[in-house]
Amino acid sequence: MASLLQDILYEVQGQAPAPNKDFHHLIITKTQVILRSWKISVRAEHRKVLPREVKKTHSEFLEDSGFQKQVQRIFGKDTVEYVLSMCRGNCDFIVRLPDDLKIRILSFLDTNDIKNTSETCRAFQKLCSTEEFWEKIKARQEKRMSTVSRLGFPGSLKIRNTKQMSEHLAWMQRRRSTLF
Repeated sequence: MASLLQDILYEVQGQAPAPNKDFHHLIITKTQVILRSWKISVRAEHRKVLPREVKKTHSEFLEDSGFQKQVQRIFGKDTVEYVLSMCRGNCDFIVRLPDDLKIRILSFLDTNDIKNTSETCRAFQKLCSTEEFWEKIKARQEKRMSTVSRLGFPGSLKIRNTKQMSEHLAWMQRRRSTLF
């Protein structure tokens, strides 16, 4: 699973809360927490000030409460908690999976479940709202159904009346519930 991680795990930038106008950029890599700060001022003496960069390893960040408070002051409590979690090794792997693998996983879900999954985070919302995604889902489901009909499973039998249809649906429901 660790091989799925890219070098940059998390990145956020923003302006410090008032009265500061400084710009800050926080990057979390596999090994480091990097905070870059640019001083923004109308005063002439501050115009030549170079950007500042603070690099800490994950273990150093976990121990340095002052640095944590600085990040919290700039980006908020939720961001600090997320960064602390990542520094402890708790990484959200599913959103980092390649899109093809996510589509393959989602192709096994019903459309209502796909809708609910798309509401969990921006990555899934973005993926599930593309036309390409739905085309791939449809193609995978059609491929699966053609495989089922070629193999001669009872699900591929022609349904002639409503009684047969209700029996077929009950069989499919039992089959789904016994898979897991």
